[in-house]
Amino acid sequence: MSESPELKILPDMVIRKVVTNWPETVRVFAKHGLGCASCQIAGIDTVEKGAKAHKIPVEPLLADLNLVLVNPAAFPEIKTGGLAAVTPGSENETTGGIKNIIAIVSGKGGVGKSFVTSMLAVGLNRAGYRVGILDADITGPSIPRTFGIVARPALPDNGKIVPVVSAQGIKIMSSLFFVANEDEALIWRGPMITKMIRDNFYNATLWGELDYLLIDLPPGTSDAPLTVMQALPTNGLILVSSPQLLATSIVRKAISMANKMHTPIVGVAENMSWFALPESGKHLNIFGPSRAEELAEAANAPLLALLPLDPRAAELVDSGRIEEYHSIETDQLAQNFLQLSVLRMRKQSLIITE
Repeated sequence: MSESPELKILPDMVIRKVVTNWPETVRVFAKHGLGCASCQIAGIDTVEKGAKAHKIPVEPLLADLNLVLVNPAAFPEIKTGGLAAVTPGSENETTGGIKNIIAIVSGKGGVGKSFVTSMLAVGLNRAGYRVGILDADITGPSIPRTFGIVARPALPDNGKIVPVVSAQGIKIMSSLFFVANEDEALIWRGPMITKMIRDNFYNATLWGELDYLLIDLPPGTSDAPLTVMQALPTNGLILVSSPQLLATSIVRKAISMANKMHTPIVGVAENMSWFALPESGKHLNIFGPSRAEELAEAANAPLLALLPLDPRAAELVDSGRIEEYHSIETDQLAQNFLQLSVLRMRKQSLIITE
């Protein structure tokens, strides 16, 4: 019987020293939800302390850290986007390093707003931009599960919050991180939701330097969307709908709200637009004909994507592996955002590019 290989990385080693000596371990820390390559407390925390701070078991983390030393292929290198080097000290910033804030809204639930948020974040990250997601759907959060995150945010002694980092380097903050289990309900009134979004998830979180902070809002026109539009320097909104007439009708309320709050709509995305039959590839309009162009015209905004119903996407979302998903349509979502929405914001002097 062969003996287990001697461990090179031990629980009492300082995270920053581990990453410096073995750069490939960055990918392992990210897989476990620790953005330790750039975290401002990585210079003092040990592997064991960091794991405990994020409420993850240290043994699987150590096993993977030592595995990548002998088998780098077990944790493939990320070729584009994610886990990029940061300016020294920038990770001590809460909101000062955020260049642009984009909120994703819908008129009703169930149209795939969180999926659109996630795929836009993944697409921007693949393009090399630094991205974060603020899951502002306080009572119905889904982003952590979508990205397969089980770690919890670190809480330094300075009263700030260190966001959890996805496998490919997307920073994420969600109310799901602060409940004992994901089935526990948060029964909060509006003022508490407002305070959580504004004071904790935005102002007290160490977002560091981000090109885009995407805010996944709950459906409707309630406290959370109003808080984001009134209290946060939001550059623009992306509207998400489906072809169903009811969804299209209700999303017009979101257009009205955006106009009243003087927050520009910078793009429209239609989800579940069609389904490709497996044998023929023929498109089937399960929820009726597309109304995306009509909605984009009503919003006076560019159409960013027509996203299909894809069982593969649903499978990866359920298994927490959304960052593995690729499709022509989701790739176009990010490309069109950069080409159409960013151009629109730049012309209106709403976006910071430098």
